[in-house]
Amino acid sequence: MSDAKAKWQRQEQAVRATQMAFDLSSEVQKSIKKQAIDQELTPSDMIRKILALDVKSKKTRQRLSFNLNDEEIALLAERFGVAVDDKRAVKQQVAELLIAHSNKK
Repeated sequence: MSDAKAKWQRQEQAVRATQMAFDLSSEVQKSIKKQAIDQELTPSDMIRKILALDVKSKKTRQRLSFNLNDEEIALLAERFGVAVDDKRAVKQQVAELLIAHSNKK
């Protein structure tokens, strides 16, 4: 079977997958998310592991992300003393601040 056909069949199977969402207590959600982070898995892969299903994805490098509007970027740029249009410098300063915050704990 050609690679293209195999890839298409995998994509077709993914389209047919059924997503399940659960409205669980915040304590249960937090516990599962913490376990996932500790095992370098996504929360969905952690659920698959708990259910003794195959976990196909590789371990993940957990990323933190959040959204900033232009006004907030300008505010942070001013706070950090970097150019307002230098989003990379703002990002670097935020990363350093988060690292320092984490090291305090």
